[in-house]
Amino acid sequence: MRLTPPQTEGQLHGSSTCLYSSSHEHYNMATDSWIHVNQCHKKRAARSVPGGNPLWFNVVQSLSVFYGRNRPDYYLTEGFPLLLTTALPFAVLGAWRSVYLYWYRSTDVGAGTGARNAAFLVSQNMLFTFTIVVGVMAGILSAISHKEVRFVYPLLPLLHVLAAGPMTGFFAPSERPGSPKNILLVIIVICDIALAAYSSLVHQRGVIDVLSMLRREYESKLAAGFSAGSLATTSAPQMTAAFLMPCHSTPWRSHIVYPGIKAWALTCEPPLGLSSDERATYRDEADHFYADPTSWLDANMRPVGSVAEPVDLSAARRGEVKRENGRRMWPEYLVFFAQLEPLMRDYLFETAYMECWRGFNSHWHDDDRRHGDVVVWCLR
Repeated sequence: MRLTPPQTEGQLHGSSTCLYSSSHEHYNMATDSWIHVNQCHKKRAARSVPGGNPLWFNVVQSLSVFYGRNRPDYYLTEGFPLLLTTALPFAVLGAWRSVYLYWYRSTDVGAGTGARNAAFLVSQNMLFTFTIVVGVMAGILSAISHKEVRFVYPLLPLLHVLAAGPMTGFFAPSERPGSPKNILLVIIVICDIALAAYSSLVHQRGVIDVLSMLRREYESKLAAGFSAGSLATTSAPQMTAAFLMPCHSTPWRSHIVYPGIKAWALTCEPPLGLSSDERATYRDEADHFYADPTSWLDANMRPVGSVAEPVDLSAARRGEVKRENGRRMWPEYLVFFAQLEPLMRDYLFETAYMECWRGFNSHWHDDDRRHGDVVVWCLR
């Protein structure tokens, strides 16, 4: 049967979309391959292929479990609900409907000719493809013991498309403004806005605000140097900071961009090159610190007497962070969570450290080490 022009247009639209997507993916693969081969150092054969190193690290060696192990159903019971929130039931319904219509279409489904039938077929094929992609990716990621919500972030646009049809159908325009569905829609929108505002502007804001505070402190020193004219004959001022927090608590490497700010934080390096028995008992620097903070400070920092009043701030303000006999020098700014404050107060009693900043971080946290405000102590 000869296709009508509207049908041909619909098919061409779907073909052009697939061609564009395929070309875009091939371009990304070619670019990633070129950068990987020309810029990355290859120590294993797996690393010669883009994505080979993550597979070697996470799957072959299973080192990602060092950062946590989750249940196989994590993405279904926690990951996708956190991503979709109030859109979750609509996404589930949209995924189920796409599979049902793809496999069990009867002759009267999508009945009609011309553009309507062609558009329906293209739409259903697209939704079914999205469902397969989401299912396959969730299955593959579930096979890895270590799971995080951010691993399924790229699937969020596809999930929103799957949820769009059932959501628009359920909340179809009603002649009654005060109908139960309209009230439910208003509640959902309010909940989404409240969740977005709280998670973006309130929850864990202290770990970001403290970096702004450190930058302002350094910029004030720069401004003072310029106004005094000392920067014309000397180098830029230096500043030291240390983060006694669980690793990755703050994005300090991306926010503290001034070369004059010398900072360090507790590390959590993975157990590379160790046997399975050694991995079972391996603990990183942050683990050692929180297991016994006092012993760690005694073993890794210079004696407390070096910062007793009166203290010579010249080394700290010159940005010196070098170790002496394996021990770090005390920084000018010491950053930690309020959970650690009683211990630090006892350990650094009668020193030149004083609280110079405190910022709200969160009302609750699932990690006991991150409870309370973010506190900064300064050498004065």
